Amino acid sequence: MAAWVVGGCPVAGLVAQEVECDLQFVPVAQERSALETRSTRGGGSLSLPFLDDFASPTFASDEGPAELVRWTDGSARRTTTYAIDPPTIGVATLDGLRANGFPYAFNEDATGWADTLTSVPVNLAGRTPEDDIYLTFFYQGGGRGNAPDENDSLVVEFFAPDGGEEFGWSQVWSVTGAEMDTFALASVHVDQLIHLQDGFRFRFRNHGAQAGNVDLWHIDYVYLDDFLDPDNLPRNDLAFVEVPHAMTAPYSVMPWTHYLTNPATFIADSARSEHRNLRPFADNVTTGFKVKNTATEVEVDFLNPYSEPNVPANSAFSMGYYIQEPYVENGLELIPASGFTFEDADNDTAATFEVSFYSDVTGDITQGVVGVPDNDSIVFVQSFRNEYAYDDGTAEKAYGLTTGGGKLAVRYDLAMPDTLYGLAIHFTPYYNQQTNLNFLMRAWADDNGVPGEEMGENYLFHQPAYFTDGHDVFAYYEYDNPIPVEGTVYVGMVQEMDFSLNIGLDKNTDYNFTRVHYQLGLGAEWVLSTIQGTVMIRPVLQAGVDDVFVAVEEQDNASVASALEAWPNPASGQLTLGWSGMDRPVRWSLADLSGRTLDAGLWPLGSDRTVLAVADLPRGLALVVIESADGRRTTRRIALH
Repeated sequence: MAAWVVGGCPVAGLVAQEVECDLQFVPVAQERSALETRSTRGGGSLSLPFLDDFASPTFASDEGPAELVRWTDGSARRTTTYAIDPPTIGVATLDGLRANGFPYAFNEDATGWADTLTSVPVNLAGRTPEDDIYLTFFYQGGGRGNAPDENDSLVVEFFAPDGGEEFGWSQVWSVTGAEMDTFALASVHVDQLIHLQDGFRFRFRNHGAQAGNVDLWHIDYVYLDDFLDPDNLPRNDLAFVEVPHAMTAPYSVMPWTHYLTNPATFIADSARSEHRNLRPFADNVTTGFKVKNTATEVEVDFLNPYSEPNVPANSAFSMGYYIQEPYVENGLELIPASGFTFEDADNDTAATFEVSFYSDVTGDITQGVVGVPDNDSIVFVQSFRNEYAYDDGTAEKAYGLTTGGGKLAVRYDLAMPDTLYGLAIHFTPYYNQQTNLNFLMRAWADDNGVPGEEMGENYLFHQPAYFTDGHDVFAYYEYDNPIPVEGTVYVGMVQEMDFSLNIGLDKNTDYNFTRVHYQLGLGAEWVLSTIQGTVMIRPVLQAGVDDVFVAVEEQDNASVASALEAWPNPASGQLTLGWSGMDRPVRWSLADLSGRTLDAGLWPLGSDRTVLAVADLPRGLALVVIESADGRRTTRRIALH
């Protein structure tokens, strides 16, 4: 049977497989208007030059310093993981999502105007066409996300203040969609007298699919100034393009108690930062990184002893940081290892550090431009808490299996014995919220490099959960009972239906090939994933803390289960279910141990028992699941013979 495809992702009625989908964000309960999310910028119009490389909080909705604000609209978003090799770190991304993360139209066929990125007013009063004022910027279609097709477009519009909001905007530049892995440079001449006034503005808009995180455009290094030659722009800037997201390896997050068993083992041997010299001349570059303990405020500086001499003008280059291993060339140790490790957390169970990468060269172009900081450093937060993670916390795509009974397992090698309490999973909505689809929690021991014997007994059904308080939020799911674990453990799930659950897929790390196994139904072999990226499933451990994770409603499973009786057990022709609990059941179901529903129905109104016909169901172990009116589920294991 051929797979059906919606927006590039297979859906129902398809061949069993693992799939990768473009990311969609969950709807919010109440949409806030642009005025409600916008902060007010005072002080009148900006003077030239206007510059933004999107490395700082320059959107009005960012609620950053007023002097940094360059954009009044918040429907576009500032991202650091979607674009490929941008001119500088941080870009503005336009797509089919509103500012709140909800699609403009929850319809795969809907197309039209989507995001808008509008500048603050700029004072061009008294200027003439001979002043050679140009708007220049870099743009890229798609990047690591979904690319716009040939029917889509990115446009630039200029605002003539005398025309007002209704008639003042006119289109002055456009480009049609295409998949791009590099950035192109565009320039637009501001030479019309109707634009050369105080209160001039410009804006970017994209026309394409309105159904979510599709048809992406990325914009970087927006520059508006006078007396410009577009073919020879004075970009005197040496900027970061990309930095590591963690100093630990292979885990981006791990428990502090586990890390302390052997700190050097979990620190990366080396790291690299990517840079671009946008200056018109060569220069020498020295870099380093600083680590600040957020609890003690102690900061340590690791100046890189290696300098990159004579970096060519207008070129990209990398800088190495030799942390646990020295740099050796032809048998000679040219750069010693820094020996850096995180330490002195001032806490027995958790720690947080701010890691700042910096360079010693700054861009001359920003000097004297109010509110534009030098692009010479970038900061990320390194956290140690009671979970393990490979991913960097962002989902560029969605991952799923498309077969009922499909199992997904992620391998983690634990530093010390502990107790497994649950999983943190990021589910990514994709056109439809999958809250009615069931899965069972699973944990497996290691069997020579593949998932082996199941650990613990987990019969409670769970469903994907979505949140309206931000992007990339993880839901926490508890195992039926805590599971003692040590050494290598595999964690994951078995799904009930032939629908992808759309788990977050981080495309900036790549551990699927070596850490993620899947199984397409009972009796199938475990197979290593072939999809590039990292599935966003994290084991949550005791790790010495009292409150394991975000509080969830607890129930006494033993007492609730005692309200459900099933006889005879084993059963052959009929199975009687009895209920003595306070909350009346509303629904029952029978499922096999893979999570596939065998039969289901409504509980008889006002009755304390019901009789099920089970003669035609598959023989073997099964689960009885009773759902009450408040959504609670009670499960009992039975045998059919």
